[in-house]
Amino acid sequence: MHEKHTFKALIFISQRVDYLKERNETRDSIDQALTQWVIAADAIPLCLPNVLSEDMLNQLLTQLKPDGIILSGGNNIGQYLQRDSTEHFLFNWALLNKIPVLGICRGMQLIGKLSGVSLISVSGHTAVKHKIEGILNADVKSYHDKVLENVPSGFNALAYALDGHLEAIKSTSDWPCEAWMWHPERETPFNSIWLARFRSLIKENK
Repeated sequence: MHEKHTFKALIFISQRVDYLKERNETRDSIDQALTQWVIAADAIPLCLPNVLSEDMLNQLLTQLKPDGIILSGGNNIGQYLQRDSTEHFLFNWALLNKIPVLGICRGMQLIGKLSGVSLISVSGHTAVKHKIEGILNADVKSYHDKVLENVPSGFNALAYALDGHLEAIKSTSDWPCEAWMWHPERETPFNSIWLARFRSLIKENK
């Protein structure tokens, strides 16, 4: 028998873009592990395509009224403009409507850039497990080669890597927004700490 879930939230997730040269196809995609992570948090994941106009996105968001938005990992900012535009709109819409946002990896980079912070290159953070310290203390799995140069205006630092680079931030306003440079969905089994933190973030707008 399938496990029964009681879903308490609808979560929109942005998707990465993959170009398959041999097929001449441009695909939106998401690791199933991330959708499974959202389900483990008692929520329903809905993955957004990157081809919607701003008007269509606005209609979708307004009609379905998501309980939260995840800006997912994958791709470099500037690599695919359709994705950049989609996530830029999601960021602004969520900020205006005070809808909770969780940025994961690239998602944190995007939140930082849209808040006026530059990205810098970093080594030793790709496909590794390392410690973070600060308000949050844990071992996390990272898959990135760029980080925020400093803490964006309107945010507080939650954690730093041992090399001093910023690993997590949280909004200082009444907007429930948090961002992590690590991938919680790549831990097996899922770490209950991050699931609980995500549930709490979503509850902030209830």
